[in-house]
Amino acid sequence: MKHLNSFLILILLVLATNAMEAQAPSQSVRGTVTDAVSGEPLVGATVYIPTLEKGTTTNINGEFVLSHIPVGRHRLEAGFLGYNPVVFPELLVTSGRETIITIHLHESVSQLSEVTIRPTISKDKPLNSMATVSARTFSVEEARRYAGGMDDPARMAASFAGITTSGINNNAIIVRGNAPKGLLWRLEGVDIPGPNHYSGSNVAGGGGISIFSSQLLTNSDFYTGAFPAEYGNAASGVFDMKLRSGNNRKKEYAAQIGIQGLEFAAEGPFTDGGQSSFLFNYRYSTLGLIFQFLPETKDGTELPIYQDLSFKLNLPAGNAGVFSFWGIGGLSESTSKGFDDPDKWEFSHQREKMRFDYNMGATGISHQKSFGTNTHIRTTMAANASQYIYKEEVRLDDNNPENLTPNHHIDNVEGKITLSSVINQKYGARMHLRGGITTNRLFYRLRGDAMDYDNDMYGRFLDGDGIAWLLQTFLQTKYHISSSVALTTGIHASWFDLNGEFLAEPRFALEWQTNQSHRFSAGFGLHSQTEMLSIYYAQPTNQSETYPNKKLKRQKAQHYVLGYDWNITDNLRFKLEPYFQYLYDVPVIENTSYSMLNFRSDWTFNKTLINDGTGTNRGIDITLERFLKDGYFYMTTASIYKSSYKDADGISRRTRYDGGYAVNLLGGREFLINNKNLLGISLRFTFMGPEWYQKPDLEKTTEQGNIVYDELSPFNYRHSSMETATDMTITYRVNKERRSAIWALQIKNLLGRQFEGMAYNLKTGEIENEFFTSMVPFLSYKLEF
Repeated sequence: MKHLNSFLILILLVLATNAMEAQAPSQSVRGTVTDAVSGEPLVGATVYIPTLEKGTTTNINGEFVLSHIPVGRHRLEAGFLGYNPVVFPELLVTSGRETIITIHLHESVSQLSEVTIRPTISKDKPLNSMATVSARTFSVEEARRYAGGMDDPARMAASFAGITTSGINNNAIIVRGNAPKGLLWRLEGVDIPGPNHYSGSNVAGGGGISIFSSQLLTNSDFYTGAFPAEYGNAASGVFDMKLRSGNNRKKEYAAQIGIQGLEFAAEGPFTDGGQSSFLFNYRYSTLGLIFQFLPETKDGTELPIYQDLSFKLNLPAGNAGVFSFWGIGGLSESTSKGFDDPDKWEFSHQREKMRFDYNMGATGISHQKSFGTNTHIRTTMAANASQYIYKEEVRLDDNNPENLTPNHHIDNVEGKITLSSVINQKYGARMHLRGGITTNRLFYRLRGDAMDYDNDMYGRFLDGDGIAWLLQTFLQTKYHISSSVALTTGIHASWFDLNGEFLAEPRFALEWQTNQSHRFSAGFGLHSQTEMLSIYYAQPTNQSETYPNKKLKRQKAQHYVLGYDWNITDNLRFKLEPYFQYLYDVPVIENTSYSMLNFRSDWTFNKTLINDGTGTNRGIDITLERFLKDGYFYMTTASIYKSSYKDADGISRRTRYDGGYAVNLLGGREFLINNKNLLGISLRFTFMGPEWYQKPDLEKTTEQGNIVYDELSPFNYRHSSMETATDMTITYRVNKERRSAIWALQIKNLLGRQFEGMAYNLKTGEIENEFFTSMVPFLSYKLEF
């Protein structure tokens, strides 16, 4: 009988275990509810999941906790008396980590007796309350879910209207026909250099792989034109990135292995029961590990090795406010050794030995404090720097192929020290004001050696360093004229001490919400941007004047945007935005067709520039987007545009980036497996007009054995009128008790090909077109626990 009882108990335990496995694991959903303008917590706000009939209210700190929420997607609603309620229609809950969200509510301008307030679902609405036109928010979850996103904000943005890419191999983005260098990257409220591995190797403003980790980012904003007055020193668009704070209640971890790299993340409280938290992520390239154990070989293959680290420490200090210490940094190296055998020299890179290093870092200390319920101040002190090193040696002698002749050696360092402070002031529900001041101390150092083929000698042709001050301040306000009409006005002022230029740039936007479904908007902004410091300090070899470019004015752009938004249903929206941009004071080279509007990448620039160039970008952006609901989503975007410029002689020409059109078809489906696991499939098809190229300089190309473009000639060649690309993402999330496992297969260029330029064939002596036709798969496995 004793053995029988033991056997029955064992059977019951097994059945209980199986029953538990059959049930969906659960997780907590918690966060804070705050006033969207002042950042003050809202006490007593309601948070509710209607399908589960489960809800709660926020405590004195605006915090809420919903426990034992089954994994999967849920509709979450939040509201507070006198505020417009919001809905998160497809909030993802997983077993591997708590779902932590910050809910921002806008105070209602209407009185309760005037209008019935419906909850709003605005997944694309920017976090910045001052943004009216050409702006949207995006989430980390979308960067993984969208095909072609590759967990990279820049690549994900290529699905948006008005955006085209500059190649499959890099994430440089072209905003409405502007050069990628016109994009401003901002992190935690301060400007930073391009946060990419191998940044600037092919295109200034883009790189190969994002340094940002999806483990640290939270929802962020992206702007394509006429952005608010708080953003300066940008000509085309803004990426305003934000880091989330770590979990301050429990320790959580994540580890990932994949083709892109090995990654580990950790977060949690410093002390049990405290409010402080830490969060960090480290990644090392998989190829960097593998190639250490392989025999050394010489070939034309370029080997990428990189690593990066990101972190944020969140330190509440009671009445003293909240301090945070944050940073990102990356080291990247790419090498190729070429062939010693001359019979294998078909193209120039096969006889070259090359090494390229790009290192960058940005770190800062931020402090936030509220004064009363309507005033909020954020102050940040930050520093950043980036270094570009390129060394190239060439085998020129067929009879002595192991002899390497130096060809280039460039070492460039640029950086900035920043002190910034921003104040938000709320005046009731109708009006709020934001102002701030930023001081930037810029510096650079550049050394350049190169082969002079005209004189058959190798020597230094770049040798300089310099500093500059860039002071910026802004003031902007948003006033709700009525419950349906809002006016945003502002001005951005700046002074650049290198040329003594002071600028005052007005910004203006108006929005009219005619009803719950239709919204009209208009925006105008004057914007400007400095060039790299090395361009101002360039010393042309045949120029008697010392630093002739120091007197250059900053390039300026007037942005005009109209907008129409139609919320067809709660989850389907249509958006139309015609725009016009007029650019002036554009740096050009006298008596040539050269313009900085066509700038791609040139670390050896040493020519004299004048501000006689102009340009225009005009077009229309169209978006039809269905947000994720009932397991599927789609987004169709189309952009038709024209980008042109006038050179120093006043001749109108097309720009390099005048593709003419871009169409994206993106869609995806999610399946709930066994009531707990999630399978996602997404596809994206892209059709766009390619970039234009200059004609090659035949004499220099033949002499150097490498393609050399005539950089002073206009852009009049492209291989075809259309390029296509197909991307696919498949993810499978397995939710277990207290852990999640995620398999992901992300494929770039599944079917298409993309023109990469022209190459000189050393064997035939002919110039050939180069295409990128390879499929680029990224397979990864991630564990959250």
